[in-house]
Amino acid sequence: MYHIKKDQRSIRSSEMLYDGLAGLMRERDFAEITVTDLVEAANVGRTTFYRNFDEIEDILHMRNDQVFDGLKKYLSEYRKTIGFDNRSEMLKPILRYFYLNSEIIELLFIAHRIDIFSQSFRRLMEPFKPILVSKNDVGEDYVDYLIAINTGVVTNILTHWIKSGKKQAPDDLADTIKLMMNTDVSHWASI
Repeated sequence: MYHIKKDQRSIRSSEMLYDGLAGLMRERDFAEITVTDLVEAANVGRTTFYRNFDEIEDILHMRNDQVFDGLKKYLSEYRKTIGFDNRSEMLKPILRYFYLNSEIIELLFIAHRIDIFSQSFRRLMEPFKPILVSKNDVGEDYVDYLIAINTGVVTNILTHWIKSGKKQAPDDLADTIKLMMNTDVSHWASI
């Protein structure tokens, strides 16, 4: 668990630790990184690490939560200015946001912890349960499956897109995926 105080010193230290970890993860396997390696790379004391984090993985949780806080704000503003009526229209702003904020997904993938991202995306969807029930004509017993489907689809699209170098523009990818998802399922079964 991370426990960063709201003062500038703690915030700055946690950012330094994140930057140190990101650098180390590009050089070696995540499982091989020790607290000693990390505090040396971040140029902070061991006490600073333990004041803010219980374990190294907590740094990834912290950054992921920060990125998702930004995503929530971005989606809220996007919805106010452009709007979206269904889940397929949500993919475009999500891809736009992660086009610029993909580092955390890259690091989670390196650490074999993409589940951290998936859990955050699931939490992001929770407040939309009533809307999902009404717009998709599913019972409340099934809305968690709908959230699981959306979480899996978005997580897998993002990880594949990022791993392949984000070659497609976010809007083009969203439009193409929307077309593919609207294609008759029987067409795909015949391939």
